[in-house]
Amino acid sequence: MPNERLLALRLGSAWTQAEVAELLSDEVQRATGRRPAVDGQAISRMERGEITWPVAATRRALRVVFGVDSDADLGLFPKRTRRDAEKVAATKRRDFLTLAGLGLLDASPRMLGQPDVATMRSRFDRLRDLDNYLGGADTFRLYGTELAHTERLLNEGRYSAATRIALTELAAEQAQQAGWAAFDAGHPAPALQLFEYSRRAADDAGSSDLVANSFVHIAYASDADEATRAADAARHALPVDAAPTTLALVATRRAWSYAVAGDAQGAERALDEAWTSLESSSATDAPHWSSWVDSKEIEIMTGRVWAVLHVPDKAVPALEIALANYPDQWARDKALYSTWLADAYIDAGAIDQAASVLNHAITLADPVASVRPANRIKEVVRRLTGYDLPAVASLTERAAKINPPLVALL
Repeated sequence: MPNERLLALRLGSAWTQAEVAELLSDEVQRATGRRPAVDGQAISRMERGEITWPVAATRRALRVVFGVDSDADLGLFPKRTRRDAEKVAATKRRDFLTLAGLGLLDASPRMLGQPDVATMRSRFDRLRDLDNYLGGADTFRLYGTELAHTERLLNEGRYSAATRIALTELAAEQAQQAGWAAFDAGHPAPALQLFEYSRRAADDAGSSDLVANSFVHIAYASDADEATRAADAARHALPVDAAPTTLALVATRRAWSYAVAGDAQGAERALDEAWTSLESSSATDAPHWSSWVDSKEIEIMTGRVWAVLHVPDKAVPALEIALANYPDQWARDKALYSTWLADAYIDAGAIDQAASVLNHAITLADPVASVRPANRIKEVVRRLTGYDLPAVASLTERAAKINPPLVALL
């Protein structure tokens, strides 16, 4: 069974297997005077669980390299207690889920196969579609419980190597969705933890496009500098044969990260890449999590990018076109996107139009369990406080009363 603890320590330190091997060798040589024959392949075998109990000098050096107190912290155990090691590793991987108050569903120890994973995936895909209608405060525990169930099956079930990969890939998707719900509910710190969890799981499953999508989510929940780095990492992680909608999704999120960082040229190049990708004739099937991306989504992101860059001549047309036929039933997203149109109207000096758009955004956002549109509405309304107009006074009063229901994650 893979040593996910050791893998997580290495990835969290941003080291390659070869770099860890070099650091380990340096430490052993410093402590013993002898340089061991340890290379990146040996580290790989430890991470895959093929080496569970290296010699004492190696274990001590690894503790020093990663700054941990015990061999158990490295996920290393004597062969005779391998099952104990699996139990400890399972507990460590579920630590965040437990802290978040997510109960684990009962998991049968029977042999699991690909049809079981297909059933779980079909269920999760249907549940994921709820994000179009509900806020994160309503969906976090739902998505989190699905993740906890998959994690328990991974740790306590019996399955083939192929099924393990499929389960791990599903866990990566579920972690992304649970993290997104946490972020939407106003909890960026646990959201980032879940996105990192997703990245590690996706890497373990060998899913490059899911690794890229994890970086996209990390970018969304991070500050400007980290967001740009994560967005670039997402692009580099994508396989060359990624589906057009996956390429377009990553490109639009990169554009957004550049815009928030104030890089107009980088944002424009990423938007061009998004349009080019979507128009590709590639026959690669899109995964469920990116299959929804279409020209309307890119139009919305185009408008948002130019709105945050304060270029109303480009922002207003894109957002007006995209929102004209955007259904009110997708209340959270329409309210959020409308705030960027209002921002662009303010930049263009169209104050009455900005107030009108914000009034409708408040009507949409008020019953939704999401802090994002509520916070954005209040932010844009503050830009209007200097205008002594009746519409602005009424708007300020309405915005102050928005109080989305929240969920305590921890």
